Amino acid sequence: MENNLVLRTQPSARLPVEVIERKGLGHPDTICDALSENLSRNLCRWFLDQTGKILHHNLDKALLRGGKAHAEFGGEQVAEPIDIYFAGRAVTEVGSKKVPIEELAIDGSRTWLKEHLHALDVEKHVRIHCLVRPGSDDLSDLFSRSGNDEIPKANDTSLGVGYAPLNSLEQAVLDAGEMLDRKSGLLPHPARGEDTKIMAIRHDDKVEFTVACAMIAPSSTMRPPIIPNAVIL
Repeated sequence: MENNLVLRTQPSARLPVEVIERKGLGHPDTICDALSENLSRNLCRWFLDQTGKILHHNLDKALLRGGKAHAEFGGEQVAEPIDIYFAGRAVTEVGSKKVPIEELAIDGSRTWLKEHLHALDVEKHVRIHCLVRPGSDDLSDLFSRSGNDEIPKANDTSLGVGYAPLNSLEQAVLDAGEMLDRKSGLLPHPARGEDTKIMAIRHDDKVEFTVACAMIAPSSTMRPPIIPNAVIL
């Protein structure tokens, strides 16, 4: 007797309840994902420049420990900096040459943070720790046994999931999030931080948005913000 499993799907917009969440560029989860991916890209470029191929590395582990600040109207004081930790495995030596993983992690992270978080002083208020260790011999050997024209071998499985196009509510959440991320150029305001989260909940035809947005207390190097009469998202 055969057992058949049949999956039937329908567009989310037709369901009675829909929940959508988006985290902004300054959210700790987004920062950890972005910095890990940035380090992997920079390391791949180094491997390609030095060897002509990408060598073994797993750099998807990152931890952000929040700092501590005292904020008040008209100013702020950072008591403890943010700590960012990278962990994982990677080839650390190519022949007699040491792979500059720590340098790539620190310089690449500071560049990304400066580019995306407008009010963060990355030299004073962020400490970056690189705890990457060499990979095991058998995992590294998998990559070394792959030819330049072959798909690299792996010791694990992975699955990619994607979907398109966005429905109207998903697009609305994305547009609102990008505006808060300062990507759209709308409402540029120094008092608005990039640590944001948006959640939209739809019950039939009724939609409610919840928006969490960090506010920046001006430092001595930032001009005092002009507080508008109304906050517009």
